[in-house]
Amino acid sequence: MVTGAKPRAAVLTALPEEYEAVRSHLVRLEKRPHRLGTVVEVGESPGCPWPVAIAEFGEGGRTAAALTERIVTWLEPEVLFFTGIAGGLKEDLALGDVVVAAKVHAYGGGKQAPDGLLARPESWPAAHALEQAARSALRQGESHWVGRVPVGPPAPDGAAKPPRVHFKPLASGDVLLNSSDCALRDQLHRTYNDAVAIEMESAGFAHAAHLAGCPSLAVRGISDRADGSKYDTDGRGYRERAAAHAAAAVMAVIAELARFRTTTEHSPAAATASSRTPSDVQVADALEDFTDMAGLEFRRNVLAMLRDRLALTHPLGIPEQTMARDHLMLIARGLRQSREPSAAHRALYGVMADLRPNDRALVRLHDVLGL
Repeated sequence: MVTGAKPRAAVLTALPEEYEAVRSHLVRLEKRPHRLGTVVEVGESPGCPWPVAIAEFGEGGRTAAALTERIVTWLEPEVLFFTGIAGGLKEDLALGDVVVAAKVHAYGGGKQAPDGLLARPESWPAAHALEQAARSALRQGESHWVGRVPVGPPAPDGAAKPPRVHFKPLASGDVLLNSSDCALRDQLHRTYNDAVAIEMESAGFAHAAHLAGCPSLAVRGISDRADGSKYDTDGRGYRERAAAHAAAAVMAVIAELARFRTTTEHSPAAATASSRTPSDVQVADALEDFTDMAGLEFRRNVLAMLRDRLALTHPLGIPEQTMARDHLMLIARGLRQSREPSAAHRALYGVMADLRPNDRALVRLHDVLGL
């Protein structure tokens, strides 16, 4: 992995054993601190071309929401995952099974009325492309992905069999459920009866990812029954086993996504599309996303750097305009009409990368120029 490579996927966790389960799949790890203190590691999984970022946030939906938003705006991954353990709510789930959240229910909302709590459900479906990749990678009968579970201590009784994968809803809220007879369990049965497992972070994660427009998927391993037996099952090793199964599933899905997208990116259609010269309007729109482009002096600096990068001995021949939009249209036209438009576009991208290397606008410019 190239130092400083941009992660294409980010995997978020709440607990140390969840983090370590994901980390065990990665090599050549590189720590990256955010200016506000959040720390991630970026590494690569053998056989998968995508750099992957991993983070551990601690428990709770509010923390998950706040730091999910930070990861999206900071690292700008293409896809997001939250993985870890969960309590099973249905008898047909075995300890160690994996739940891929077809949707995430936030069960905490409601109105307390004289006749009881009136639920006000809020739910977020899984991103279609991620769910489809998960169905492809984790299809029943194709248990090769279980081989991604790292070798470790002997599995607890009954957990040595390959885990089954369930594409079902999760219930999520800031309560650790460990009782078979309580108001919350009754509420889940009445109002969120399709939920097969319960945990604490995925609602905040899914909400933040949805608001940020980033495709997301929650994947959980069943570590207990949420019925009072949690400490017994934890003591028998199911907590670590469930975290390992969920992490293995996530890494298999990321590998599947990388295969899908690599094939698409190198298809004849993609090659044809990338060879097309973008329109002047598209290039001007992309440049306008750089807020400093509103200033004439900044645009002059861009043109000077562009000339140097192209090793020209003569002016670019692009007339100045005080109106930013008019000037950007002239710049786009001048580059398109140059002797080698593709070289001019690569030079433009290089100049903007030097000036604003962390700007989200740089990603759009890269895509518009077909680089």
